[in-house]
Amino acid sequence: MEADAGPHAGQSRRVDAAELLVEAGAALAGSLDPRTTMREVAKLTVPRLADLCVIDLLDEQGAINDVAVIAADAEIARRLEELRARSPLDPNGEHPVARVIRSGAPELLAEMAHSSLRTFAEDTSHAEFMIANHYRSAVVVPLQARGRTLGAISILRLGPSEPPGQSERPYGHADLELAGELARRAALAIDNARLFSDLRRVEQRLEAILTSVADAITVVDSSGRTVFANQAAADLLKVSSPSELTDAEPGTIMPRFLVTDEQGNELALEHMPGRRLFAGERPEPQLVRNIVRATGEERWLMTRASSVADPDTGKLLYVVNVFEDLTAIKRAQLAESLLSEERGRIAHILQRALLPESLAEIPGVETQKLYAAAGELNEVGGDFYDVFDYDEDRTMLVIGDVCGKGPRAAGVTALARHTLRAAAIDGRSPTEMLATLHKALLRQPPGADMCTVCLIVLTREEHEVRLTIALAGHPPPLLISPRGEVAQVGRSGTILGVVDPLSIFESELTLDVGETLLLYTDGVIEAGRPDRLLGEEGLLELCTAAPGLSLTEFLAQIESAARDRAQGRLRDDIALLALRIEG
Repeated sequence: MEADAGPHAGQSRRVDAAELLVEAGAALAGSLDPRTTMREVAKLTVPRLADLCVIDLLDEQGAINDVAVIAADAEIARRLEELRARSPLDPNGEHPVARVIRSGAPELLAEMAHSSLRTFAEDTSHAEFMIANHYRSAVVVPLQARGRTLGAISILRLGPSEPPGQSERPYGHADLELAGELARRAALAIDNARLFSDLRRVEQRLEAILTSVADAITVVDSSGRTVFANQAAADLLKVSSPSELTDAEPGTIMPRFLVTDEQGNELALEHMPGRRLFAGERPEPQLVRNIVRATGEERWLMTRASSVADPDTGKLLYVVNVFEDLTAIKRAQLAESLLSEERGRIAHILQRALLPESLAEIPGVETQKLYAAAGELNEVGGDFYDVFDYDEDRTMLVIGDVCGKGPRAAGVTALARHTLRAAAIDGRSPTEMLATLHKALLRQPPGADMCTVCLIVLTREEHEVRLTIALAGHPPPLLISPRGEVAQVGRSGTILGVVDPLSIFESELTLDVGETLLLYTDGVIEAGRPDRLLGEEGLLELCTAAPGLSLTEFLAQIESAARDRAQGRLRDDIALLALRIEG
């Protein structure tokens, strides 16, 4: 097969080469397994083109250790494979295969003497093998695909050089060109087989992972067909196996379920995150309520969708849907929520029971109250107020604050209100009434909450309204003139329920027409963050606007300011009680 074998030999060689390449195309198209592809390539050359064909491939670390050997003599092939396994070629050595892989250029070894074989042999055994099997002529060409050198293909003629027969002639440049063309086709086929094998391994690992994942996972193409589903998805969608999902026609599974959002609005397939991705949207994860129409079984699912796009074109190929079953969590949340609208309802009912349903009416005096609990589920207890008749011409106004929250504070609140009402029936003075409450608190079990109280006896006379003010550790009330001038009235006394002796002082005050009196608890002045409390100064400033407002508007303005300082989250209850002398 050398170039100068005569005109007929040249024509025959061209025909053989064409046939060889045609057969190569057919053989290489039939396999996507790298090892099978390598052996098919090697078989094409033996015995038509060579006595021995060796294909060497580089691995990911750059070592030459993936070898396929085909020989006319099967024993030679077996022994060479064993030899390569024991002594792999050195990628940096002088073996022609190593040189071709490093340089990327083919080599023609028309004649190989024993001395040259010894120069590139890996060891003595390797040299003896090549000499014993009469390595005589070789062509080594690189396997290159997609800009990378994958390895090399070597074709060799064996046998003594004398006498020179037709099949024993050395390789020439025509053989080098043919081997190069074969190598180009083989390299692409081997690279494709490798890529397919790598992809299949990745797919198998991914499938093994997804199959064992607890969350339900499906992969859907642009037509809506499910191309992958794990067992968790099959269980969730009430089918026998994942294959039932992948075999189903698009759109035939979802009608088995009633799917709604958290508000109960029914969702169609196009509303789901996966379909919205195909529609060009970027949907957020969506919580849905899934009900099996046949059985009524309910599940709460968090659905997420991510895209798989073509890396070259960016076209969306698939959508991966993940369904996380949050049924247990959602049911617990709903149960807690119901237990909390219920706890809140009970707390509200109990709180209302601790406060007067209505205030006693005072002729010639307008009264108004406002109570705001700290938090939506505020525990009962804390602040209280009351307005009740003392006798025919006198009315009792009370505002107080029990330290603490909860059932114990609620008990002290009820004790305080009812003790003061009972003491008023006996006609006791403000000081005596507070002393009675003080003694009642001291008789409570150890650790009972203490209490502050502002108690006012309002006396209606023919031409004036007179107040007697007694304070037991409570903030003094604020007197607001018709011109908006504000002053504290009353004298501070001892907090109730702590220690004896009790020190209470009574202050007298006459109210004129248009004057306003404000009683409040410390939840008002302590509303807000520590660095921006409403404080006494803030409350005094709000009071300057009272003459231009109704009592309802006035108290609402104070509450609004307190909530604003607290950013909507009060730390303590607020109780306000106001009165104004009418004209």
